[in-house]
Amino acid sequence: ESQECRKVFTDFVDTTGRPLQQTLEEWTPSPAEYIGLVPFVDGSRDTLCRRSNVALVAQPGVRRVFVCKAFAEVALRQPAVAEAMVIHEILHTLGLGEAPMPGQPTSLKITQRVEALCR
Repeated sequence: ESQECRKVFTDFVDTTGRPLQQTLEEWTPSPAEYIGLVPFVDGSRDTLCRRSNVALVAQPGVRRVFVCKAFAEVALRQPAVAEAMVIHEILHTLGLGEAPMPGQPTSLKITQRVEALCR
């Protein structure tokens, strides 16, 4: 993990306005260690995963990521995109919401910021 990539945790806040970095520090000293604490589970039964274009699903503040069937194709053909998607979902597990939630960024803005900092 690069220092530049770590900025995603300070650039975003949770749905209450608290920086994600604070939540991260409560659990573990590093993003890599935190990712190891988050279960990635079969999402084949998840309603959102059943949509053909959805690859990963996470809810704000819930430490779990559903892996959908579409993710395998992304990981195989576009590994850098898959990596950005994982980081994007990890941010959700720390409490980041997504528009149309008030004060939260769009999905595209989250991914663009992750790609800009973590490539």
